[in-house]
Amino acid sequence: MKSGRNLRMTHQRKVILEEMKKLEGHPTADEVYVRVRERLPRISLGTVYRNLDVLAASGLIRKIEPDFPQMRFDRNTHEHYHVTCMQCG
Repeated sequence: MKSGRNLRMTHQRKVILEEMKKLEGHPTADEVYVRVRERLPRISLGTVYRNLDVLAASGLIRKIEPDFPQMRFDRNTHEHYHVTCMQCG
């Protein structure tokens, strides 16, 4: 995993990261987008998706990839488990 040290921290990325850190659980990009739009009304959903991917690739957040209908993100980058119920999902 890369560290965020070499990442150019744009204003949009900074706001997205700040809002991610305020959210509990494992929010979807859509949930992050709703929060970020309160601060940056002109930001697009695509911009939030792209920046979440960049933040995850840099190791500042974690992308959760198991069988969720929507991609989810985790502000906790330390090793820990995510469990999905085999019956209800």
